[in-house]
Amino acid sequence: MRYFTGMENIAKRNIKIHGYVNMLSGAVFLLPVITLLYKYTGLGLFEIVLISNVMTFSLWLFELPTSVLADTLGRKKSMIYSVSANALSALMILLWPTFWGFVVAAVFRALYYSFWSGTGQAFLDENLHILGKQAHFGRVIGRFMAYEQAVALATPLVASGILRWLGDDGYMVLAGMDVVFAVLLIFLVLGFKEVSVYKKLKGFGRIFRANLDMAKTGLKNVFLNSNIRLILIYRSLSHHLTFLSVILLPTLAVNGMSDWMAGVVITLTGVFVLVSTKFAYKIGEKYSYNSLWVWSSVAQGILIVLAGLFLKSWIVLAGLFVLIEFFFGFCGPSWNHILIEQSRGKAIATTRSIVMAVFALYITVGKQVLSFFDPEYALIGVGVFILFVNLVLGRRVIRKVRTSSLG
Repeated sequence: MRYFTGMENIAKRNIKIHGYVNMLSGAVFLLPVITLLYKYTGLGLFEIVLISNVMTFSLWLFELPTSVLADTLGRKKSMIYSVSANALSALMILLWPTFWGFVVAAVFRALYYSFWSGTGQAFLDENLHILGKQAHFGRVIGRFMAYEQAVALATPLVASGILRWLGDDGYMVLAGMDVVFAVLLIFLVLGFKEVSVYKKLKGFGRIFRANLDMAKTGLKNVFLNSNIRLILIYRSLSHHLTFLSVILLPTLAVNGMSDWMAGVVITLTGVFVLVSTKFAYKIGEKYSYNSLWVWSSVAQGILIVLAGLFLKSWIVLAGLFVLIEFFFGFCGPSWNHILIEQSRGKAIATTRSIVMAVFALYITVGKQVLSFFDPEYALIGVGVFILFVNLVLGRRVIRKVRTSSLG
C-alpha cells in the first residue's frame, strides 16, 4: 500500500477542488442567452459583434501581462484575480444593462479569461507532475471540461423556464443568479494551495525585471520552437472565429424561434459538447491528439458552410450549430494537451497565453470584418477558409507535432 507524502496530498486536494471549480464555472444562467438580452435592449447584430470584439480585443491586451504575473507571483493569486473579475462582470450586467454596461462587463470578462488562461492549465500540470501523472493531462482536462458542460446543460433550461414564466423581466433574475454563483466561485478558488515556490520580490525595479525576463522566456518558447509556432498559426487560422456563436440566437429568433427555446438549443448543444470533451482522450490517446484536432476542424469547416446555406431555417441552423460545437469540443482537450507537452518547463502560463493573445487578436479582427457582410456569405467564407487552412497545414500538424515523442 502506497502512502502519499504531504505534497502529494496537497496536489490531490488541489486537483479535486480544480474539478469543482470547473463544474461551478458552468453555472452561468444569463450568459448562454445574453445575446437575446442584447436584442431586447435594442442592439443590432453589428453592436452585438462589437461587444464580443471588445472582449476578445481586451483578451489580446491582457493575456501576456496576466500570465507573466502567474509565472512570477504565483498561480493562486492569478486565479483569485480571475474569478473576482468574473464576479464584477456579472455585477455590471445586473446593475447597468445598457450598451456601455455590456462593454465594461466584457472587459472584466476578458480579465476573467486572461488571468485563468494558461494559469489554470499550468497549475493542473504542476499538480499532476507531483503525482507522476503528467502524461494524463489531456484526459484530466477533458474530464474537467466535461464537468463544466454537465452543469451547463441545466442552466439554459433554467433560463428558458424563467424567461417563459417572467418574460423580459426574467433577464435581470438570471443576471442576479450569475452574481451569486460568481461569488461562490471565489470562495472555492480560495481553497487552492500553491505547490510551487515563488520568490517574493521587493521593489518596483526587481519586480519589473523578473516579469520582463519571464515574458522574454515565453516569447522565445513560442517563436524559437517551430512546433509551437505551428500550433499558434493553426490554432488561429483553423478557428471558426465564434461568429456563428455570437449571431446564433438573434438569427434564430428573427427566423421564427421563440426566445424561451434558446435554452433548449443551448442545452442540446451542451449534451453533445459534454460527450466530445469527456471522451476526446480516448481518440487522442489511441490515434493522436494531432489527428483528432485536424479532423475535427475539417468537420467544422464543412458544417459551417452548410450553416451559411441554411441560415433562414432556424431548425436546420440550430441542428448544424449543435454538430459544429460537438466537433469543436474535441479541439479543446487536443490543443491544450499538445501545447502543454511542448511548453512543459519554465513560463508555461506565459507561453500558452502568447498563443492565446495572437488568437484573440485574430478573431477580434476576423469577427469585425465578417460583421460587414451578410451572415450567410460570412459563414460560407469562414467554412471555406477553414477547409483551405487544413488543406495547407493539416498534414503538417499531424506529422510534425507528435505528442507521443514529447515529455
